[in-house]
Amino acid sequence: MDNHRNARNIDVLLFDGINLLDAAGPVQAFEAANTDNRIRYQTRYVSLDGAPVRAGCGLRLVADARLSAAARGADLLIPGGAGVDALITNTGLLEIIRKRAGTEGRLISVCSGALVLASAGVLDGLKATTHWSREEDTRNYPGVFWDLDRINITQGKVFTSAGVTTGIDLALSIIQADCGPKVALSVARELVVQLRRTGGQSQYAFHLAGQFAKGETLTELIEKVVAAPHLDWSLDALADAAGMNARTLTRRFKRDTGETPAQFVEKVRVDHARGLLSGKLPLKQVAVDCGFGDLQRLRRAFQRQFGVQLSDYRNMFT
Repeated sequence: MDNHRNARNIDVLLFDGINLLDAAGPVQAFEAANTDNRIRYQTRYVSLDGAPVRAGCGLRLVADARLSAAARGADLLIPGGAGVDALITNTGLLEIIRKRAGTEGRLISVCSGALVLASAGVLDGLKATTHWSREEDTRNYPGVFWDLDRINITQGKVFTSAGVTTGIDLALSIIQADCGPKVALSVARELVVQLRRTGGQSQYAFHLAGQFAKGETLTELIEKVVAAPHLDWSLDALADAAGMNARTLTRRFKRDTGETPAQFVEKVRVDHARGLLSGKLPLKQVAVDCGFGDLQRLRRAFQRQFGVQLSDYRNMFT
């Protein structure tokens, strides 16, 4: 890629009431992809009339230009925020979105920005996601196959995400598709996030290297463990799920994650337990639901991973 020549242009829509993180998170990820003196993404900030706007947090944002239907094939990123409610009835904006849908440019939404795409009709017949708090609003668009348990969904040239930090997850998936896994991993490390967060919105980030294994077989196995840590993940069960013998699986795990399969499974289960501890489940039920089976095993695992007693951790974070 010759500096700016092959850069992907992205127009970021600004509007009053925008959720700042919905825009800043993905844009920072795209900016971080511009490494090794190669400009892979160029972002431009646009508003409906080219005028400044005020974000939901009160910060005043200045647009570079007015939003236009003719954008030379640029992608359009629509963040979410309280201001979305005024956008979904803006006929001028919706017409621009429909015109852009007919170009080579991509349509990317973060959080409730998906409702703007839905109002424009470009999500009809497609799977999509948005922030969980907007479930009631999604019922206004029955032509869309909403899946609010997903943190991001890709459907051809249309991308939707659950919002806020998941906008970064979506940007990373786009960067990986555009630029390859090496660049995406570099961006993930720069932002100190995991490259691939799987499952629903209750999933927690915990182990970057484990989410970026060499080869789809191990990656898929990791995703299965993260999605269902309560299942039997003994070495034999892991090997069967991966379709390889236990010795080969152990060797690949050590190569790609720096730890054994058992160590990895324990980290997943402890991380899942952290999420459950924020609720009011009895500790014995937490131990069962995250795959340890009994409370003593959960206590020992917490001590190994964090160097604190389980009860002390719960008291600190609930």
